[in-house]
Amino acid sequence: MNRLHYLFLTFFLLTLAPAAHSQQVAIGQWRDELPYALVNSVADAGTRIYASTPYAVFYINREDNSVGRITKISGLSDIGIRGIRYNAEYKTLVIAYTNANIDLIRDNTVINISDIKRKPIGNKTINDVFFIGKNAYLSCGFGIVVLDLVKEEIRDTYYIGQNGAQVDVLAITKDSHDTLFVGTEKGIYRAPANDPNLSNFATWVRDTRMDTTASYPAATFFSGKVFISKRKGAAPADTIYTYENGKWQRWANTPDQPVRNLATSDQYLMVTGNNHVWAYGTNLELYANVYGAEYPLYGIPDHTGLMWVGDTYTGLVSFQPGTGLITHVNLGGPSSAMAFSMTGYGNDIYIAPGGRNTSYGPTYTRPAVYHFNNDAWFNIEGYRNPVLNQAYDVVSVAVDPSDPKRIWAGTFGKGVVEIYNDSAVKRYTYGNSSLRNFSGSDTSDIRVGGVATDPDGNLWVVCSFNNKCLHLKRGNQWTSFSIPIEIDMGQILIDRHGQKWVQLRYGTMNSNPLLVFTDNHTPDNPADDHYRLLNAAAGSGKIPGTTLYAMAEDKNGEIWIGTDDGIAVFYTPENAFTGENFDAQQILVTQGNNVEYLLSGETVTAIAVDGANQKWVGTDRGGVYLFSEDGTKEIFHFTADDSPLLSDRITCIALNKDGNVFFGTDNGVISFRASASSGEETNHDVYAFPNPVKEDYDGFIAVKGLVKNASVRITDINGTLVYAGHAGSPTVESLGGTSAETGVYGGQVVWNGRNFDGKKAGTGVYLVFSADDNGNEKLVTKILIVR
Repeated sequence: MNRLHYLFLTFFLLTLAPAAHSQQVAIGQWRDELPYALVNSVADAGTRIYASTPYAVFYINREDNSVGRITKISGLSDIGIRGIRYNAEYKTLVIAYTNANIDLIRDNTVINISDIKRKPIGNKTINDVFFIGKNAYLSCGFGIVVLDLVKEEIRDTYYIGQNGAQVDVLAITKDSHDTLFVGTEKGIYRAPANDPNLSNFATWVRDTRMDTTASYPAATFFSGKVFISKRKGAAPADTIYTYENGKWQRWANTPDQPVRNLATSDQYLMVTGNNHVWAYGTNLELYANVYGAEYPLYGIPDHTGLMWVGDTYTGLVSFQPGTGLITHVNLGGPSSAMAFSMTGYGNDIYIAPGGRNTSYGPTYTRPAVYHFNNDAWFNIEGYRNPVLNQAYDVVSVAVDPSDPKRIWAGTFGKGVVEIYNDSAVKRYTYGNSSLRNFSGSDTSDIRVGGVATDPDGNLWVVCSFNNKCLHLKRGNQWTSFSIPIEIDMGQILIDRHGQKWVQLRYGTMNSNPLLVFTDNHTPDNPADDHYRLLNAAAGSGKIPGTTLYAMAEDKNGEIWIGTDDGIAVFYTPENAFTGENFDAQQILVTQGNNVEYLLSGETVTAIAVDGANQKWVGTDRGGVYLFSEDGTKEIFHFTADDSPLLSDRITCIALNKDGNVFFGTDNGVISFRASASSGEETNHDVYAFPNPVKEDYDGFIAVKGLVKNASVRITDINGTLVYAGHAGSPTVESLGGTSAETGVYGGQVVWNGRNFDGKKAGTGVYLVFSADDNGNEKLVTKILIVR
């Protein structure tokens, strides 16, 4: 059992959105970028209404309409929430995860109970939670587990199937005679709640008056009756039965659709269907049709008579029966947790949530692009846009540098979609461009592996499996390039020399994981076009491993690649077509007493370069690393076990100008505020954060928007110097010492708030002076410190 304290991130529903500067998180802090539109469970805790998504919990404080988030950053032990329930008597929120992990939240403390998760038993899914006093009865895939909320431990386990066999328990309730009714995948079981032998399977009786081949996924007790829903095979609707005075009876108000859940308060029974919600009074009369949800998942009436519904797409919905007032609570975020690739441009981040399978076939993921502008999320989705809705599997996004409102979305099956100002305006396919279809398929099957733009704003597109695999769009003119190989292709990178690097699918048909192409900046002259296929052989690239997953160009023009056997670097990519030395080299690092290649044996899935030319590296199983500029020093290593990282399986990484690093994982996206940002040619939008620095803050203070390679002096209001130094010294790994330390990384200065004696700077106003190497672009920025 683990006990963690958390702090809630809270904001107010009724206030205006704060300025972007106030949204900044401190250096070294995390922020979740999770979907909050899919709400799968709701719980009434009196002054708070809790709601869960598969990724986090949030709540509404009914007294001031504020909303708080509880995530892995603030103390949750896991990701993948199946549902939540609240025990009012013991003021405990129970969080059940899909992997059978459990968190209890009480008195601002998270208590983790992982006993079920760690046990090698069959189906460990927790389907529901039912309270009797201090005990939580967990409906599990193998039986019933009793959790003592006071002792914070598992008290007992009941295997109630025939002859003690495991059975998938779906729901539990209790009637006024203290009889437990248990809905399972194979019938209904009953037993006296106070029987001391509930762990003996013989105590449990299967009620043969009800169909023992049907499943019973929802149960509750209301107005003197047990209510339980019956699901039979592929039937289009469920049936609700009531039990009273020893008899089962089909309820006349059974909806003509599947039943999601049954929930009650003292006054109301709430039935959540597949696309509608109903509330009934104590005489079982229809009290209200509950509106506001499109595809409801879970609904409850609270103690005041307000109805709350968790919806698939619109978040948390409240409905006031008397007035019909509908309120939606959606904390934003991308519409889904999927992140196949990400693109950063300035302070904007774009997520491509599509994908392709291991055989380079489409996954038919619904078309969407998720856009974060460093303040809010904007979800560009097909069901809202007919142009985008013609596509699926967005796998790559490129930004037009000549007009950043325009982006290009490459789809793995339906060509390229042009998006302007967050709205899809045109789709390019076989008929209106040079793009060509997947060999052997019809002309509508255009599998774009990657898109990229060059400094002039021209669009380059890679099409999979045809001999015209590379395409250029200049203005309204399309040009195709004939490369006589037909193979599946992925992402494209354009280096500073104008060379195009293209990811190839490695396999029995192709032993070359990478292609490099040049048109020598004259795309209209095929005579000077050249390409090379690169592989593991010396003189042909010397790429480690067999499969290429990631590419990035660093600030020195070097090409870093990630493979299934670590990292390699093309230090002289300009020699690709000169005949001079060109092969990639692996980086030697010291591990203990051994010297080995960097991340040898690891699958490297993502590489991104920050403002200080440091390398962020994502892996398939080992989390995220930050390496020094040359890769020889490990600065950070984040895993799901020792950080808020959502998973150790990294799919993509992107950075924005402010130095926020976005990690795409198989469980969603999370960001980390690093110390390096991209510098400008001039000072631009300079500010310090946090500002003011309050007495309880002990982290780093950052000043962003500085000119590249700035020199920095920090003084108090009387001119007493507390720091003076030059850009890049000390390095990021030295931050955290006790003396006055700072570092300028790209366009950001980071200060630990201490003077030269190692003491915390006292209350007062501090001035930050910065200048470039020529003494130009001087600027004064103020920091207020309150001790």
